[in-house]
Amino acid sequence: MKFFRKIRFRLFFNAKANNYLLYALGEIILVVAGILIALQVNNWNEYRKDRIKEKAILKELHINFKKNLAEFYPIKQSQLNTLKKGDIVFRNIHQLHIPVSRDSVYQSVTGMFGGYTYYPSNGVVESLISSGDFNLIQNDTLRKYLVSWKDVLTRYTKNVAIDQQLWSNIIEPYIIKNGDFLNLRNPKNIQLLQDPAFINMMVRKQFFQKNIVSAIQGKDGIEQYMIEIIRLSETQ
Repeated sequence: MKFFRKIRFRLFFNAKANNYLLYALGEIILVVAGILIALQVNNWNEYRKDRIKEKAILKELHINFKKNLAEFYPIKQSQLNTLKKGDIVFRNIHQLHIPVSRDSVYQSVTGMFGGYTYYPSNGVVESLISSGDFNLIQNDTLRKYLVSWKDVLTRYTKNVAIDQQLWSNIIEPYIIKNGDFLNLRNPKNIQLLQDPAFINMMVRKQFFQKNIVSAIQGKDGIEQYMIEIIRLSETQ
């Protein structure tokens, strides 16, 4: 700077106006260029730090949802088995006079009453959404899945809750009053399986079970969401 001041002083007092103006313009350009370069370097450094942080977030999401999905698979299979048992019951319930059909109903009817809850770990997603770190994720599709995850999970848990309430508040008390849990071949159970009121309860139970399975499978199902979040959060 001392060197540049000497040049300015010498040019000015030598009355070389044109040269002085050119020099002043050049100095301004150098200062502006220096500022722009400094800003660019700073922006690049901030970008680099954001990408490092994003990679750590993605890794945490990936691990978290792989664990959630592994814990969900047994629950999914149980829900599918419950639906399958209900299908067997309704294929045979009007043919109880046939021994094979009656045995199929006896073997399957208790399997209709599942109601398996699922409580995945959501701390990572909730922390991201409630903080500014969510904006570090560059993949728009992943961001969409993470924002919608809570709604998809709620859809599943609400369907399970409705199913459980039907069982505990209506079906179970009715069986206790009119049937026999201990001895499935008790004549009371045969009468129960021919009782229109009880059959209607079972129809409702199967309907709710189909809703549960629907909330599991398909492109908007809880399973597909976890699979996509795992895929999109995978880092090299």
